[in-house]
Amino acid sequence: MQNKFLRKGLVVGIIILLIGISINSSIGKINVAISKTSNDGSLLGYVNDSAGNPVEGALVRVHFHESFEEDYSDEDGYYHVTNIPICYCLKNTTCSKEGYITEWILIGIAENTTQDFVLIPGNNPPEAPDIKGPITSKPGILYDYIFKATDPDGDDVRYFIDWDDGNTEWTEYCPSGEEIIVSHLWEEGKYHQIRARANDTHGALGPWGTIQWSKDEDCIECQHNGTLCIIYLFLRNRAYFVLLRLEIHLAFLYGFGLINLLYIYVNFIYIPQYNKILYYEEKLVEYDCGVPPLPI
Repeated sequence: MQNKFLRKGLVVGIIILLIGISINSSIGKINVAISKTSNDGSLLGYVNDSAGNPVEGALVRVHFHESFEEDYSDEDGYYHVTNIPICYCLKNTTCSKEGYITEWILIGIAENTTQDFVLIPGNNPPEAPDIKGPITSKPGILYDYIFKATDPDGDDVRYFIDWDDGNTEWTEYCPSGEEIIVSHLWEEGKYHQIRARANDTHGALGPWGTIQWSKDEDCIECQHNGTLCIIYLFLRNRAYFVLLRLEIHLAFLYGFGLINLLYIYVNFIYIPQYNKILYYEEKLVEYDCGVPPLPI
C-alpha cells in the first residue's frame, strides 16, 4: 500500500516538473519575441527621377504604430531613415516631393533594409497669360493682340481666348513663355474686356488672365481717336488751362477781334471734346487704368 502511494507521488511530481519546464520554455519564447522588437531597424537607399537623375530634398517617411520616422534625400538622392521598430508588421512608407507624384509602398523593415524610389514628375498648369492690346475698337478693323504665358514644367501651351463679343477661339500650341500675336475683327466698336487662359500639352488648364491697358505717366494710348490723346494732355496741364482762361479774359476785357474765334472754339471744339474726354475717363477709371482726374 505504501509503495502504491510512493508511485502516485512520483508520477505527480514528474507531471509538476514537466509543467514547470513547459511554462519556463513559453516564457522564454515570449521574452525572445519581445527582445526581437527593437528600434534597430533602418531604411536606406536613393531617390531618382524617371530620367535617372538624383532628386534632392525628397521626403521619405516610414509609418508604424501610430508614429513615424523620416529623412530627406541629399544632393546625391541618398536617404537613411533610422530608429524604426523591428517587428513582424509591414510598414507604410512614402516618398514625396512637390512637383512629383508621391510613391507609396508596404515594406518589412530589418536592420539596414534598402529601398530605392523613382519619382515621376507631376504636371503643373500654366500661369495666367499676359494680354496686351487695345481695349476699344472700331467696326471692320483688324486689331492685333499679344498673348504670353509660362508653363512651370516648360510644356508647350495654347490659348483659349474669350473676345467679349460672343466669340471664342483656340490657338495652336507654342513654346512656353513665347509671345504670340492673334488678330481679331470687331463687328461693332466698344470697350472690350478680353480674357484668356493657357492649356498645356498634358491637358492642364491655367487661370484666366485679362487684358492690360498700356499707359505711362505722361500719356495714354488712345485707340479711339488719335487727336483725343493730344487734347487730353492739353486739358491735364493746369498751365494751359490758366493760359486759356487768360486769353478769354483779355478778349472780353479789351474787345479784341479774337472774341468771335474764341467763342467758336469754346462752343464747338473745346466743350464737345471735353465732354468726350470725361466720358472716356469714366471708362478708364472703370477699368482701373490709373489715369489721373482731369484738372478743373
